[in-house]
Amino acid sequence: MAEQVIQSEKKRLIIGISLGVLLLIIAAGIYAAGIMMASMFVFGCVKSPPDWLYGIFFIGFPIPLVFISIIVPLLYIKRQRWMWIVLSIFSGIFLSGLVFLIWFLILTQYC
Repeated sequence: MAEQVIQSEKKRLIIGISLGVLLLIIAAGIYAAGIMMASMFVFGCVKSPPDWLYGIFFIGFPIPLVFISIIVPLLYIKRQRWMWIVLSIFSGIFLSGLVFLIWFLILTQYC
């Protein structure tokens, strides 16, 4: 019986780590798509925006995505409810989208 519990914990740990790696790869893809969209938006500007504006996007956009890549596997390994796991995923995506929206609204002042 104890061996089954240990095997179950090992399996949960392996799945959690795999989930974290998968989410990190997906976050990198979303960040790459975000950079492509940001470059298209800046391409339409008549004058060049200030450098600090790029810092908001390049630093602020991936932070929530990286956090959910870490938090979701931890919640899975610690056997938390699926509601919290899904809520953390959606909140991370929402926060990244919010940073993108703020960046875009500030960009409109310079273009």
